[in-house]
Amino acid sequence: MRIGHIGFLSVILTASACTEYEWNDVEVVDVFQQNRRNELDLLVVIDNSCSMVEEQQNVASNFDVLINTFASAEVNWQIAVTTTDVENERFRGRLITGDDEIILRGDQGELDRVEYDREWLFEEGIALQLNPEKYAPTSNLSLDNWCAAPTEYVEGAQGSPGAWNPNCDGSASTPPTEGEDEGPYAPRFGNLVISEVMANAKGQDSNCEWFEITNLSKNTLNLGGLEVRDEGNNAAVFPSEVTLAPYSAMVVGRTTDSDLNCGVPVDVALETGFSLQNNESSINIDTEDAGERFAEMIAQGTQGTGIEHGLEAARLVLTEPTFPEDTAWLREDAALGILVVSDEDDSSALSVNEYEKAFRSIKGDRAFRQDGWFQMNSLVGTQPTTDPLDVSCESEGGVAYYASRYIELSARSGGRSESICAEDFQPVVENLGLQISGLDLRFTLKELPTLDTLVVRLYEDADSESLIRELERGVDYSYDVEDNSIVFTEEQIPPPEYYITATYLPLATGSTVVVDTGEE
Repeated sequence: MRIGHIGFLSVILTASACTEYEWNDVEVVDVFQQNRRNELDLLVVIDNSCSMVEEQQNVASNFDVLINTFASAEVNWQIAVTTTDVENERFRGRLITGDDEIILRGDQGELDRVEYDREWLFEEGIALQLNPEKYAPTSNLSLDNWCAAPTEYVEGAQGSPGAWNPNCDGSASTPPTEGEDEGPYAPRFGNLVISEVMANAKGQDSNCEWFEITNLSKNTLNLGGLEVRDEGNNAAVFPSEVTLAPYSAMVVGRTTDSDLNCGVPVDVALETGFSLQNNESSINIDTEDAGERFAEMIAQGTQGTGIEHGLEAARLVLTEPTFPEDTAWLREDAALGILVVSDEDDSSALSVNEYEKAFRSIKGDRAFRQDGWFQMNSLVGTQPTTDPLDVSCESEGGVAYYASRYIELSARSGGRSESICAEDFQPVVENLGLQISGLDLRFTLKELPTLDTLVVRLYEDADSESLIRELERGVDYSYDVEDNSIVFTEEQIPPPEYYITATYLPLATGSTVVVDTGEE
């Protein structure tokens, strides 16, 4: 928020009373300009302890609310994610990228799984194939048994979807033929193997990614009801009456429409509940299917340590990352934002002051001199308690404890803290989005106004000809007596860089503002 002189108001007049209760008829004009934060790099620190499943889903499902708020503020945004776990090497100092699982479950339990991370190095348009000599469940857990597909199935894409894989040197490999088919049977452990994965497809990634499963048995398998999931947010079920012939391969994708899926011969389409992570460490304003990507990044499961270190986790990934390239997403001229989502307080070793200094130092001297270059916000337990072991708030998803350290750093950096126990996450996320985007809802007047003389106007720029309209109190804004401010709701908020003027006669010294009791 900026206040001062602009083109169509060369002088802002203020009045001072000579004696107590003496009225002054000199009009005051306060001029404000709405903020604009052009570029924002936002690190989301998500609690991945055992109590956070519902909260992760709530944040993921409200991604569009957050992004729409950024859009209304005209913010060029980027988002990356890390967790509150600094003890497990899988998470410590790492952005969430390239880590995923494909898990097959049948009536009798788990049939096969592939777990991959960024070290698998999925190249765009090239599938990873399991060497046919290693066709067996558990063999596909080792990267040593996989190779980049050596053959091309459509122009610009490599793999052999729906066919027995070639050897890694490109030579042919043929499936067995022996045995009498006595199926169809429900698959048992050892019958199926995940044999090929395209996690980083060309074209629209969500439509063009796929994986392949191969029947290792001599019997036809009935795959109806087979579940595909990961350790996070994904879960989808095969439709009924799907069968797979002996020693045959089947392609699982998002759509069977070859015009949409980059020419992949998809046999089973799982339109929802199926998504594969690749090696991109952040999403931005131009990312296709950003909401789906964000949901995968946020849904980190509940395998993290129960002692949360959100501030240390943020410091490590921003200043001492396990993978140096994890800082490449940060832009020099972008503001730095941190959003912590946790149901526990921070247990990091350093003081809040030390963490504030570390985060501001990332943006240099300007972050110490100017508001907005660094800001932290938190979605946590916000109700203070006398005992740190007492519950701060409770919801259907569980309980949260008072997060004093997150709340303190949020306040010190000009951010806000919202309750993680809110029944409806949409307004919570919207409020956080507005705060993160830098837009102001509240503008404090220099003098106490005689309220019936207060006139508020909205201008597009610093020119009297750019008047949008005169704003109506109770409809377009409200007046807060306690802090002498004109206040906007999320629906009323002035656009970035627009001007707001407040013209009024000041109250006599010692008087108080009287608000019409009929005003809501």
